[in-house]
Amino acid sequence: MKISLNWLKDFVSFNLIDKKTLENVVVGYVESLKKHPDADTLNIATINIGGEKNIEIVCGGTNLKEKTHVPVALPGAVIPGNFIIQKSKIRGQESAGMICAKAELNLGQNNPREIWILDSKKKWTPGESFLKALKLPQAYSPEEISDLFTKHTAEVEGLIHQDAYLNHVVTGKLIEFGKIENSTKLHRGIFDIGWKKIQIVFGSVYTINPGEILPIALPGAKLPNGEIRSGEFSGIKSEGMVCGDNEIGIQNSSEGITRFPKNTPLGKPVAEILNMQDVSLEIDNKSLTHRPDLWGHYGMARELAVLLKKPLKKHTPPKIQTGKTKLTIRIADPKICPRFSACIISGLRITDSPQWLKTRLQAIGIHPLNNIVDTTNYVASEIGQPLHAYDRHIIKTDTLEVRFAKNGEILETIDHKKYVLTDKDPLVTDGKKGVGLASIMGGLDSEINTNTTEIILESANFDPIIVRKSSLQHGLRTEASQRAEKSLDPANTEIALIRAIQILKETCPNLKVISPLITEGRWKKPHIVITIDPKVVCSKIGILVPIPEMIRILKALEFSVIKKGSKLTVTVPSHRATKDVSIEEDIIEEIARIYGYDRIPAKLPALPISLPIENIERSHEHLAKTILSKTLSFTEIFNYSFYSKNIFQKCGLEEINHLKVENYISEDQTHMRTSLIPGLLLNIERNQRQRDTLKLFEIGHTYHEIGEFMPLEEKWLTACISYKKTLEPFYEIKGALETFLTEFHTTNYFLKDCPTPLPYAHPQKCCEIRLQGKLLGYVFTLHPAIAQAFEIEHSVGFFELNFTYLSAKGRELTKFKPLPKFPSIYFDISFLVDSKKTVNEIQKVIFNADKEHLIVNLKLFDIYEGKNIPTGKKSLAFKVELQHPERTLNDQEFQATQKSIFTSIEKIGGEIRR
Repeated sequence: MKISLNWLKDFVSFNLIDKKTLENVVVGYVESLKKHPDADTLNIATINIGGEKNIEIVCGGTNLKEKTHVPVALPGAVIPGNFIIQKSKIRGQESAGMICAKAELNLGQNNPREIWILDSKKKWTPGESFLKALKLPQAYSPEEISDLFTKHTAEVEGLIHQDAYLNHVVTGKLIEFGKIENSTKLHRGIFDIGWKKIQIVFGSVYTINPGEILPIALPGAKLPNGEIRSGEFSGIKSEGMVCGDNEIGIQNSSEGITRFPKNTPLGKPVAEILNMQDVSLEIDNKSLTHRPDLWGHYGMARELAVLLKKPLKKHTPPKIQTGKTKLTIRIADPKICPRFSACIISGLRITDSPQWLKTRLQAIGIHPLNNIVDTTNYVASEIGQPLHAYDRHIIKTDTLEVRFAKNGEILETIDHKKYVLTDKDPLVTDGKKGVGLASIMGGLDSEINTNTTEIILESANFDPIIVRKSSLQHGLRTEASQRAEKSLDPANTEIALIRAIQILKETCPNLKVISPLITEGRWKKPHIVITIDPKVVCSKIGILVPIPEMIRILKALEFSVIKKGSKLTVTVPSHRATKDVSIEEDIIEEIARIYGYDRIPAKLPALPISLPIENIERSHEHLAKTILSKTLSFTEIFNYSFYSKNIFQKCGLEEINHLKVENYISEDQTHMRTSLIPGLLLNIERNQRQRDTLKLFEIGHTYHEIGEFMPLEEKWLTACISYKKTLEPFYEIKGALETFLTEFHTTNYFLKDCPTPLPYAHPQKCCEIRLQGKLLGYVFTLHPAIAQAFEIEHSVGFFELNFTYLSAKGRELTKFKPLPKFPSIYFDISFLVDSKKTVNEIQKVIFNADKEHLIVNLKLFDIYEGKNIPTGKKSLAFKVELQHPERTLNDQEFQATQKSIFTSIEKIGGEIRR
């Protein structure tokens, strides 16, 4: 949200000055003056700035005189427009600064080409800081106002200077023009800019005629698209630029170019003519969520008045003369709308808004359209209460009804989109059909147009939760809905209505309110009374705040305060009673923030410090990520916890175990995920053309519907390897799994055939991973049909682990044992076995054959099927390590163990390859 500082001045009287601009500006005394030898309009001034030596400055000020005091910007000064003053040569003469005009320092206005001659009746000291010498009454810079708001009210994210691109942009009248020979688009024009006439080459974007006064950017102007310089076009000299609104960073005219009235002075700065010498504060919306009273300039002005200890100019609506035409307001369901105010206005005409109003709207980033729309936007930005105008002749009724929409009811809004409504959408109707989605967007069939002469003006307060849900459901986030969601003060509905009528009278002198101001609804002014103990307040704040200061702060914020004995009885005003201030702690916060958090000394609490209880699962998660990314070179992925029905059905998953999100953000995020696989498949599909090999992993939560109040929420780890080439990824992903579990210190696991393969797994290439007899996860190759459904050309292998279970049960403590004292004996064994036998089964056979428990390590180092191997067989090769813990093994023990292993393998149909 943007807040105009000039707008705040309507309610709080304070002086605003750009102190940064005056940092390197001093008082100078003109000792002497002589003509520039090479320029008729320039002088060389000798200036005393308080040092041992005088300086010389080249100046074109027509009113510059000897023996006068002037403001001098020294090298290093940054004047408005971000112009940095430097030593320079002007027509061959050294110039050590700049003699300034009032407008150049944003301290007032002056005639074209005149500099600021300081008042001779005052005492001035050459070299003195100009800011100090001015002796202004207390003044604040935009930065200081911003800092006050950030420290006490809401975070200011930045400052926006409305005239940022208007320096060296002046008013100029077109005297004569003609087409340039051999050019279809370019024209040559002579413009009068007050102190001289200049020639400009311009195009044919806008039709302009002699006598029109337009914005002219002179050389040196820094516009959004670059700096203006003198140049030549088609051999013709051009000394500036005729500017459309977008070229100077404004939105002043619906036509796209501002045409000034005929009596506009020539050569005047456009910023001055349009009153755009303003600075806006950009407020972080999130910091205003709990403060509905701050969604308008009046609320922000109330805060500023408190901070500056100045009176607030009250927003007192005048009495409005009304007519007797009957206007009917019906609220079908009171919970939709606590208060609805409206009236019928006639005698209107659609025209441009007055310049002051357009300037104000532009200062806060709103594009002016016409007087009626601009007025509703202005009042919403000033008071914080949204308004909406319905064309009375179009809706053809003087009845407005508020109700919930019917399921399937269709409303076409002013953005020319049709929305299918539900019975949870708040609707304003003409008694039959909808004319607007309440406090979100108006209907197209009742929109203001150029023929509008009568309107029904609505100022209503709607239930914030109902509005927010409807807004999110349809993806319609508007200025009105943002405000309505914050629990606005219903007391403002009539105030806003009267303020709008006031403003409309300026452009519509024949305006009449032909109906009474009607207000319907069950809202009653809240009566919240809170008793506070000043001692408790000081205790909780941590500093002594005088009771008179507490009372001052609260009364300035418009709380009613009565001192009863040692306690204060505080009555909360209606603008703070809408889910904002309701308990003692809220009052304490108000006192603390206005008094100043920066005035509270920082002290460490006198409490024992102890380490928090270790989060084991989080530590294990960090370890898992380190192993996968550092040891195995996988890349971590972060996907949303939601996906669409289409995506999980592509994976063969059923909807029955899924939780559907009731108010989902988009069609891509309708269900809570039960698996991480779909998200990773999308990652592969989007990245497979950039990489031949992808190694990805994700650790995240899954959610299963189990028929209870809360779903089954578990954390899973899923990793995948995909190859562009037709390589078999199963053994690669299995190896990665085994390395991971080894590094994670999980050894008591085993793999077994998957009796019921996962819907997205290859039925012949899928294994269960079991830990302590329970299912830990799966390792598998992606099912070809799933790869085709996701248009994946790679070969993909996955493993997925229940990380919640792994973290709780699977990590073994590291146990150290001494190095073996006796040597090992190694031998290799190679044999053929039925291809259906698994490696796990063979390993069990080998270990069971070792009756003396001498095998300390068994490692598979080769597996082969194919040429020279009989059909239905495969070749396996293991390296076996034997060792006795208490003595050196002899040949008899070695041979007995080896023979037992051979015999056991042959018993299961193995054929030893000797």
